[in-house]
Amino acid sequence: MDNLSNLKRQHIEIVELINIIKDLSKNEENINEGIEIAKNINILAGKLTVHLNSEDKYLYPDLLKSSDLKIKKIGEDYIKEMGNICDEFTKFKNKYNTKSKLLKNKEEFKSELEITFKLLEKRIDKEDRELYKLI
Repeated sequence: MDNLSNLKRQHIEIVELINIIKDLSKNEENINEGIEIAKNINILAGKLTVHLNSEDKYLYPDLLKSSDLKIKKIGEDYIKEMGNICDEFTKFKNKYNTKSKLLKNKEEFKSELEITFKLLEKRIDKEDRELYKLI
């Protein structure tokens, strides 16, 4: 499997996990139980880490080495933007990755989930539509 196919497959897996967590979060009983949501947040964190490492190893170096200054700038912009998104997801994960943390912060959970996952979904869509076409 080539690198681009691998990155696209990872996107599919990440979106599937986002949807699982969103679906679980629609039910107040699941939020009160917390275990499945926290488990899937941790699985998502692992998949995002693998995906970001793959991009850092296989995608961004080629963009940054490009003789086309426009492509090089796009690579730099994507790296910077992803750093901000990664920071936001890390805060979310650290706040909700266990049952006890989720229960302690359950009032804020749904709104923070929506904001954080919207950032991830927009970024994935942007990569699929714009960035991966450059490869």
